[in-house]
Amino acid sequence: MTEPILLFLDINGVIDVQENDKVPEHIFKNETGYPVPGAKEFLQIINSCSWIHPMWISSWGLQSQVWNKWSKTRLWPVAYSFEEFEKEEALKLFPDASDKYLAARWHSRDWQHRIVWIEDGFCIMPKALNWAQSNPKVKLIDTSPTMKERRQGYEMGIRHWNIERVCDALDIQENREILLNQIKAPVPDLTPNLISDTESNQKITFNQINASITDFVDPLKRQSLASNKDAKNLDNPTPFMLKIRNFFKLENRT
Repeated sequence: MTEPILLFLDINGVIDVQENDKVPEHIFKNETGYPVPGAKEFLQIINSCSWIHPMWISSWGLQSQVWNKWSKTRLWPVAYSFEEFEKEEALKLFPDASDKYLAARWHSRDWQHRIVWIEDGFCIMPKALNWAQSNPKVKLIDTSPTMKERRQGYEMGIRHWNIERVCDALDIQENREILLNQIKAPVPDLTPNLISDTESNQKITFNQINASITDFVDPLKRQSLASNKDAKNLDNPTPFMLKIRNFFKLENRT
């Protein structure tokens, strides 16, 4: 039997990522969002896994549940933000915690099984990182790519570069192909590189041809110049050569 998992799921930067060229989608009533490809299938699969106990941990607050209505799933509990009296109780147990980290600690205080928290930007939550490092049952998945990953074309959110890690953390096996088909890796545009490589190869070949022609022509040119020089020397002999010519002329006369 699969061990139960308590899932804390953020929205912005995870399943909802605003992009400049993307038209907002109607989520519920007056609410609009920018769901990433496969977001609806992702929520539906989580909803169908009996061992996953999802909770919203998002700045959407109670409005997080509109994403359940959009994806036609049951309404998940909301872990963030707090009611004031609840926050006071949470701070008594975790006085050094705050915001989402406080919410995660409070709502998992009696949970004895695995915890998966999917969020963008754990780099600004050092206490959450320390919590995961000290507790082997806690797994954090950051959907914000590093600078190196951004240069490789990785985008924020549940994407092709992290979906396998998400599925492994949540023990999603049977339906992962559905997600992989929906969250497809972008096909890189290699045209500029091909053009650049072609131009580079042409330049190299041209230089090689020039070098070969130079290697072939230069000796001929040097030989031609030497011949012309010899011919010129014959047309304009030195005084020494004139004496030799005159000597042979005298010999021929005798």
